[in-house]
Amino acid sequence: MSLETKERIVKLLEEGNSSRMVAKDVGCSQSAVSKIWTKYKQHGMVVKAKRTGRPRKTSKRQDKQLKMKHKWEEAGANVCDRTVRNRLKEMGFQYRKAKRKPSLTPKHKRTRLQWAKERQSWTVDDDESYLQ
Repeated sequence: MSLETKERIVKLLEEGNSSRMVAKDVGCSQSAVSKIWTKYKQHGMVVKAKRTGRPRKTSKRQDKQLKMKHKWEEAGANVCDRTVRNRLKEMGFQYRKAKRKPSLTPKHKRTRLQWAKERQSWTVDDDESYLQ
C-alpha cells in the first residue's frame, strides 16, 4: 500500500469517519485500516520504521550474478560467473555502468564560467528579476 493511501486513511479517520467507510472509500480491508490506524497511534507516523538486523551478505550486483548463474545451470551448463559474462559479451551484450551525469566539454566549461562571471556581482533582487 502506498504512503499516500496510508496518509489518506489516517486523515479520514481523524476526520471522524468509520473504519468501514474508510476501507470502502480507499479500497482495502477494514483490518488493513485498523492496523494502519493502530501503528499511527503508537508511533505517530505511517511509514515503516527502519528495522535492525544483520546487513545483507550479497550486493545487488552479486544477486544479479547469482540469478544469471542459476539460469545457466537450469539450462544444463555448470559454469562460473566469468564464463557467463564472456558468453553474454560474445552475444553482443556489454556491461556498462551509466554515468551519473554527462561530461562537460571544454566549450561547456567556458560557457558556464562566462555565465557565472557575468552574474558574479548580482544582488538578490537581480536574481529574483532574472528568475521571473
